[in-house]
Amino acid sequence: MISHILPTSLLYALYWIARTVPIIAIGVFATSFAVNIGLMRKFDRLTKPLSSKANISTLSALSVVTCAFSTTAGYSMLVDGLNEKIVSEREVIATTLISSFPSTLSHLFNYFIPLVIPVLGLTTGAIYVCIVGFAAFLKTCFGIFLARLWLKDTKNKNYSSKPMPLPSTNPDPARAHVGDKRSALAKSAKSTYKMLKRIVPTMFVTLILVSVAMELNLFNSFSAFLEPVTGILGLESGVALISATEIVNTYAGIILAGSLLTEGLIATKSVLIALLLGTVVSFSARFVKHSLPLHVSLFGPQLGGKTVVLNAGTTLVIHVLLIVVLLII
Repeated sequence: MISHILPTSLLYALYWIARTVPIIAIGVFATSFAVNIGLMRKFDRLTKPLSSKANISTLSALSVVTCAFSTTAGYSMLVDGLNEKIVSEREVIATTLISSFPSTLSHLFNYFIPLVIPVLGLTTGAIYVCIVGFAAFLKTCFGIFLARLWLKDTKNKNYSSKPMPLPSTNPDPARAHVGDKRSALAKSAKSTYKMLKRIVPTMFVTLILVSVAMELNLFNSFSAFLEPVTGILGLESGVALISATEIVNTYAGIILAGSLLTEGLIATKSVLIALLLGTVVSFSARFVKHSLPLHVSLFGPQLGGKTVVLNAGTTLVIHVLLIVVLLII
């Protein structure tokens, strides 16, 4: 039996690799090249009007725009402004929230379009991207609300009286020399290789495991085990499996969801709930592992801790509400 399952699973994995990886590679390379030659600067138009709605300084508005290309560079500008006493701690906290939507845009062309949409399919992938973008937009709106509430007296403050500090980090690839196309091609090829090197092994192993599970009818067993819980919510057992996988590895969760969706083992609505549920369950670990070190290293333990707690709490509340909405509709 094993001798039959392994070749079948290997062929299944190779089929999906051959079908998906070229699309991912082309998408990553094209968008990376656009960044390296400076075309991504046009996305400033999406963030400048949004940031101008809040009572924040020119420096903070520029930080929001910069986060569309590099969150670290954008936050570094806030650090310089804080040290120069151009921005207050409250403005820093509000600006990190306002930067949520631009930061999500920075992942649009190197994660969502080249990976999520090809793996989940155009319809499900696009809906998921829109939901994630909408959640980030709500965080941005909440940040604007806080900025208007906290910074009422700063609207007419003249921030041009002090020189605007530059980011303390290295320039983002989006600011690379436009004319150096050869260098841009080399950088794009290198970044594409690095991403594929990280994604393809995970995709390959996940697809093999999924195929083995399907051949052994483990999904049916798992479905029977979780039937009392998922039955109450009207969801397939694959929801728990995808959520658990996403907690361990985001890419693996997306890949598993796409595979189950294609095989007809799970519906689009359940995939969306599963991916959001995985984010909710693992949100504390993710923020502690990724966000906390960055925020604390830039803003210090006290202010950095405040920005992480507020951002994490806002994300949790929004995602829970979105899951409830998906369960109702």
